[in-house]
Amino acid sequence: MVTKQPRWAPDPETYAARKPTTNDTYREVADRDALLRDTGVWWTEVDTARILPSDTDRAWRRFRASLPELIWNAARLEGNSFTLPEVRSLLDGDTVGGHTTAEELQVLALNEAYGALRDLIGYGRFHIDKSTSDRLNRIVARHETLDAGRFRGEGTLRRNGSELLRARFATLQERLAEIGDPRLQALIYFCSAARTRFYAGGNKRTALLMMTGILISNGFDAVTVPNARRLELDHALDTLVTTDDATELMAFLVDCATSEG
Repeated sequence: MVTKQPRWAPDPETYAARKPTTNDTYREVADRDALLRDTGVWWTEVDTARILPSDTDRAWRRFRASLPELIWNAARLEGNSFTLPEVRSLLDGDTVGGHTTAEELQVLALNEAYGALRDLIGYGRFHIDKSTSDRLNRIVARHETLDAGRFRGEGTLRRNGSELLRARFATLQERLAEIGDPRLQALIYFCSAARTRFYAGGNKRTALLMMTGILISNGFDAVTVPNARRLELDHALDTLVTTDDATELMAFLVDCATSEG
């Protein structure tokens, strides 16, 4: 549990200075091949202005208060049958029957991963880097693959493809460093990680955790994908995988953020 003042929360003047000053609508970059080379995806237009900034302390409080809902939604998007009340009970240490051991372990792993993310953000240690992503994947996928926390090819099944994945992650970092809007950074990261599938398991959950970290640490509320919109997410992901076009998925995530009220 975080017991001291988060170092990431800046004073009002510093926060105001960090707000993006450029147009929040991003149109198609002329060199589509460069986007594909750096991130593995491309996009045409993203109206990030619809994701409104929040007071940093408020975003932090809302994140901590909504952890059970975030965990439940992330689990439901994986087909987990736990209900929100059951998730709350499980996290309180109560026994919940009627579910497989795999489902229970998935919820508990998500709880631990979101707790780790909470502490990383709270102590100013969240970074868009491989070690942070590896740490979160190691937790969420620990019960699903022996290679949790390691890129495909780095673990028990060693393949040359791991070098390509590390190179892709490095170029993704470089591309994100050139972008001044953390909202667009978060969207690009999620889409790129979901498309590339750096890990043997837990890719979508890890990408969601990283996207949340980028947003919260920059004063924006987390994007929650409700279970009721799971089919929309699946369709957008299918478009991403078959065409490398992330526009639909980015627009969907923005809509989820602005529909939360």
